[in-house]
Amino acid sequence: MKLRNRTLAAALLICTLTLSGQDTWYGSLSGMQVMYNPAFAGVEGVSAIKISAFSFLPGNGFGLRSVYASYDGYFRSIRGGAGAWVSDDIPGDVMHDLRGGAFYSYHFRAGRRLYVTAGLTAAMISRNIRSGSVILPGDIDPFRGITGGGTEYIPPGPITRFDLGTGFTVSSADWFAGASIMHLTRPSLSDDALEHNRVNRLLTLTGGLSLTPGRKDFSLLPSAALLIQGDEARIYLGSEASWKGLAGALSLWHVTNGFTALGASAGWEVTTVKIMLSYSYIISGGGASFGGTSMVKAGVMFSFGNVEKSRGAHIIKLPLL
Repeated sequence: MKLRNRTLAAALLICTLTLSGQDTWYGSLSGMQVMYNPAFAGVEGVSAIKISAFSFLPGNGFGLRSVYASYDGYFRSIRGGAGAWVSDDIPGDVMHDLRGGAFYSYHFRAGRRLYVTAGLTAAMISRNIRSGSVILPGDIDPFRGITGGGTEYIPPGPITRFDLGTGFTVSSADWFAGASIMHLTRPSLSDDALEHNRVNRLLTLTGGLSLTPGRKDFSLLPSAALLIQGDEARIYLGSEASWKGLAGALSLWHVTNGFTALGASAGWEVTTVKIMLSYSYIISGGGASFGGTSMVKAGVMFSFGNVEKSRGAHIIKLPLL
């Protein structure tokens, strides 16, 4: 990594260590619903593995990237959905947050056409700082160059914490809505227990429609999401269209005190495999240093079995792009 980027990474690191830990914003919840709300486990009626890779602000050379994977399915024996997820957020050569958990959701019928799921997730968060990749002001000598040793802000090893989250969904006919509260334990991602080092609780509200205007082989999936964490809010609006195995989507998302981005996605489905690619561009905010591409995403989904038409619970079609 170049000196400029390593110094910038160190500045971002110090800021991270002195502020509450926040969740990485992936642009949308599509394909990642179970990580933000465990009540979405098993609602699609099939078992599926979803894998996504992200690159954030690639034009700035910060090396900000993430990898996400999950498995969930509906199991009649437990009357609900279950599975597990894992994510690794990697801000360059300096730090990475490895998170993973298991979840369960109970599915039940609340009315003639009203269906509800309630979910719980238990997770672990592990933050690791690579002190050898950090250049702090104390590491630089005006005559000798980079000398090292200025690691007084860096913890000696990884920090691992336990976390909990809960949520529910409501659905009927072609619409669904969900709400969740994550980080119920408010884990501290530092060696001390100071309030400002705790992860803020994350409130998530989501909703969507499944529409088939005129043709059975053509569908529209408009959706919206609102995430509130601390004093920051993230808003997402988008719509996915699919026709005979081909899919495309347009989305708009905004981070308060940050920037607004416009995204386009494309996907292809063959039998039980779906492949998708997303690109987002900053259209306002962020300042000159963060202009241009905000995020690139590539993902794949592997599904197993057919949707169980005889299920007592309602099946929700979730956006994937």
